[in-house]
Amino acid sequence: MQTKRALLQFFLTVLCVVALADSAAAQQRVRFILDWAFQGHQAPFTLSVDDGTFKKLGLDVTVDRGVGSGDTVAKVASGSYDIGFADVYSMVRFNAQNPDRKLIGVMMVHDKSALSVAVMKKSGLTKPGDLNGKRLASPVGDASRQLFPLFATVNNIDQAKLNWLNISVELREPMLIRGEADAITGHLTTILMNLRGLNVPESDVIMMPYSDFGVPLYGHVLVVSPAYAQQNPETVRKFITGVVHGFNVMFRDPKAAVASVKKRDPLIKDEVELARIELSNKSMFQTPNVKANGMSSVDKARLASSLEQVAKAFELKEVPKVEEVYVDTYLPSKEDLKVTF
Repeated sequence: MQTKRALLQFFLTVLCVVALADSAAAQQRVRFILDWAFQGHQAPFTLSVDDGTFKKLGLDVTVDRGVGSGDTVAKVASGSYDIGFADVYSMVRFNAQNPDRKLIGVMMVHDKSALSVAVMKKSGLTKPGDLNGKRLASPVGDASRQLFPLFATVNNIDQAKLNWLNISVELREPMLIRGEADAITGHLTTILMNLRGLNVPESDVIMMPYSDFGVPLYGHVLVVSPAYAQQNPETVRKFITGVVHGFNVMFRDPKAAVASVKKRDPLIKDEVELARIELSNKSMFQTPNVKANGMSSVDKARLASSLEQVAKAFELKEVPKVEEVYVDTYLPSKEDLKVTF
């Protein structure tokens, strides 16, 4: 009898192991990296992990924080990650510098760029031209730093007269507050909310969004290598579907969005991240175009025009073609790209 029980237990164990192995095999692993830290407006990527949406789509997704678009692009190109979230023009610059490791954008997440310069009102600096000869602080890999040459060209800023301070992320806003830098560059949503977290009211800060000063850029995209997309078209498509679901949840329930990212960074403040989501929605996500046409509805003429500007500012040998930068082949159906706000 004991022998029969032991055999039965053995076979049950084997069946459980096989079932678990089959379940794991059915899940396609996706290594995903953000452009920056875990913040409220990054929740569309984490929500679909937490509520099981990615799993239902057959994906086993890990989400890691980033340290800047330039770094994210390099890590995807190296194969350390399958998909990344980065500024589209930082990717363009990387492609020009690394023609044998080019990446493509497969989903335009930010319909409008939030790249900005920030100064304290008490500094007396009020417009881009006032930055000539000043000290600017930013992490080297930050998208706003990489795209600053375009902002400078359009606004007649002599880059040779700028003093760039290469700093770590956590020093940026404190250096501005202490006057150790005259200006900083970064995402409007990141800078304002970080300053708010340091008890600096928005009224004490002057923001100069690139999009308001002659640079109507797109923002961040999901970046992949062409080889990965070609080999895993359904994985990319399902990942995008999950991201859109996450946006709909964030738009509907911002508190749930904050709770999701707080699982990754318990030190974030709920009120700051709720405000960051609201600001992000207004400045990047909830545009008339997205409301009417869904996410990643790209005006290719607008993108082409911005690529011409970027090529000139980056001194590229040739202007990248739209189809080399953004590919809509891997998007899900129009229905799956709809968002409600």
